[in-house]
Amino acid sequence: EESAVGEALALFEQAIRLCPSAALFESVAQCHLMLDGIGSPQAAREAARRAVEMSPEWVDGHFTLGRTHLEVRRLEDAVASFLKVLTLQPDHEDAAHELEVAREQLRRKSGGAQKALGAPVDWQRRHGRKLQRAKRRRRPLWDAAAWTSRGFASVELAAHFGNIYENIERVDAVATSAEDFGSRFQASSTPAVLRGAMRDWVAMGRWSAEAFADEFGEKKIVCDHRMGLELQMADFKEYMECQTDDTPLYLFDHNFGDCGSTRHLLDHYQVPEVFLPDLLQGLAPEVRPPLRWLLIGPRRSGSALHKDPLGTSAWNALVTGSKLWVLFPPCTPVDWLRPAADRDVAEDSASCWFLLWWRQLRERARQWPAQYRPIESVQRAGEVIFVPARWWHAVLNLEDSIAVTHNFCSRWNVRDVWRCAHATHPVLARHLRRCLAEALPEMHRALAERPPEAAEGDDPEVSYLSSREEPRTAEPHVCSGGRWPGTWCGDGDD
Repeated sequence: EESAVGEALALFEQAIRLCPSAALFESVAQCHLMLDGIGSPQAAREAARRAVEMSPEWVDGHFTLGRTHLEVRRLEDAVASFLKVLTLQPDHEDAAHELEVAREQLRRKSGGAQKALGAPVDWQRRHGRKLQRAKRRRRPLWDAAAWTSRGFASVELAAHFGNIYENIERVDAVATSAEDFGSRFQASSTPAVLRGAMRDWVAMGRWSAEAFADEFGEKKIVCDHRMGLELQMADFKEYMECQTDDTPLYLFDHNFGDCGSTRHLLDHYQVPEVFLPDLLQGLAPEVRPPLRWLLIGPRRSGSALHKDPLGTSAWNALVTGSKLWVLFPPCTPVDWLRPAADRDVAEDSASCWFLLWWRQLRERARQWPAQYRPIESVQRAGEVIFVPARWWHAVLNLEDSIAVTHNFCSRWNVRDVWRCAHATHPVLARHLRRCLAEALPEMHRALAERPPEAAEGDDPEVSYLSSREEPRTAEPHVCSGGRWPGTWCGDGDD
């Protein structure tokens, strides 16, 4: 039965792509509800919502929507949907029964939200305790005052940075083929911004912190995978609205495509064609490293200066907000990018790096040789930025922002990934070579016969600039020979 329903679901979804209708969306919702434990309740709710939008007075659509609300425990919404059904069709017995079920669950939930003595729960205080625990786990050495000690919340970010370089090329995604983009930008390791690649994305009209809190507010989203830190989306949405932290918490979830409550978000965007095919997608799930992330960041959050791991390139698509990007060529001397030793800069803090160091560094960079000069640009909603393999980059959210990002391996950067995986992840390297042999056999033979050597700008030890212990140099140097880091970081391009 599950197999038959699964096949039906696939056919209904195919039909929607050809000719969307309320009946088809309602059928998709029904299939997800029938696939208990396999289907996605959130996808069912989304489909039922689309059905009701297309046919506002359709009884069956509202009834199915009510059932999906029940499935995800949105009890108030379920009650409203079943009342709507009874308004349209007063003798609808199933709706009357489900209405009683929803009301009973709602009463039980309200009763359970009372303390033993009957006093109401102080939800604001509980929310505050959750955030304090999360902050202590994220930065154990900071006390409560340290989070706001620099007063960054009073800084007008756009005015602070003044005239941005804006020295990155912007390309029309519709008018640029994958081959043209690859030869112009990927082959030459040149950052670029794509415009028009997101114009048909469902995410552009649907994604917001409010919508996410409504859809999966009780779902825990990864905040920092290195420390196992997670927060419920509803709590994080409240935090975003009122936080004044110098270095705010930041949701960076690499699991969203694998969880039932959020995997429907994968249907809300498409990988831009200029980044396909991605060889990482061809790897078996058990060996494939994390490659996509949902990013939800308040203003002043971001990513400290780093290189993406394993020689991968990346694309970052901004749905809401704005981001300031600074990128340095791979061979830029590492010591030039570190804050001065006497500067009190938390090196894993994007806001510290930008507000306490970048303006000073930017003036120096004007005098650097051309091959080391940085790229600086503000990314706006609807733009996709391409970060070539091995480029240093830092990112600061100028506004509350939501984005999705992928690391990828294409024929243009496979030499980098081949070399790095071979040095640090031999199992991954073996599977990658098999995938390459199937997808690009001629390139596989060429690399097998003559494996790529270390390249200028290879990351010496780590993906993040986090150590002051290494000797500092005054002159440029050519990076060579060092082993690549053995970690796959989830803190890539925010």
